[in-house]
Amino acid sequence: MITREADYCIRTILYLSRPEHRQQPMPVEELAREMAIPSPFLRKILAKLIDAGMVVSHRGRHGGLTLNGAPEQISLLAILQLADDKGLLLNQCLGHNGSCTRKGTCTVHGAMQKLQSVMEKHLQSITFDQLT
Repeated sequence: MITREADYCIRTILYLSRPEHRQQPMPVEELAREMAIPSPFLRKILAKLIDAGMVVSHRGRHGGLTLNGAPEQISLLAILQLADDKGLLLNQCLGHNGSCTRKGTCTVHGAMQKLQSVMEKHLQSITFDQLT
């Protein structure tokens, strides 16, 4: 299930991906208002997006936020993984840490793994230029 944090990350990147918002830095308050994201939560999300190099923060009188790169370079999968990597797992046994002790004997694991792979490939193919 997509968490609220993941939803807000998607909204943020989607807003910054729009051609009319790529011309100049977007003030944080405007982004929060337009995308209906509480300011404190938006600031938390922005820290993640900035640390990941997806968004750039510009200081000063005409400061704000811009997308770092082109929308066609950012996939929906990348944003969802950044926001909540475990939120995309169909089952915890599919996690990257090998937490399933029955992986070798479970008859369902292989089918779930294939489905997980299909979902991730599809999300990787969806970029923000397609969504704006």
